Amino acid sequence: MYTFMTGPESDRQPVEARFSYMWRKIDGAWKIVHHHSSAVPGGAPAPPKEIEAEKFYPLAQANFKKWNDALQTKDEAKVAALYSSKELSFLPTVSPKFIKGSADTEAYFTEFVKKLPFGTITDDNVQSY
Repeated sequence: MYTFMTGPESDRQPVEARFSYMWRKIDGAWKIVHHHSSAVPGGAPAPPKEIEAEKFYPLAQANFKKWNDALQTKDEAKVAALYSSKELSFLPTVSPKFIKGSADTEAYFTEFVKKLPFGTITDDNVQSY
């Protein structure tokens, strides 16, 4: 679970959302191969859970930070570069379109970064496959 604050600094609006990412190491770099994000239907998110110590938790946190930091640049190419150019499955937060390729990923983020998003993890569950 995470909350995005969107809009100008003087009028930020929260968007509560749930998300899942699958990262794969491709040619030595961690790339997103699956991303699904959707707004929480009504109500507040569940309260944060106690974080379990597992070996992939620091990597998951670092990868989310890398993604969120890329959003802050408002550079759609920088955000899209975090996504795999092959084997991509992406269901975005604020679009009904299913995205499969690099061009569509960059096009989505061209519009998404205009919303001035900033994400904060509010609940998490890291799983390794």
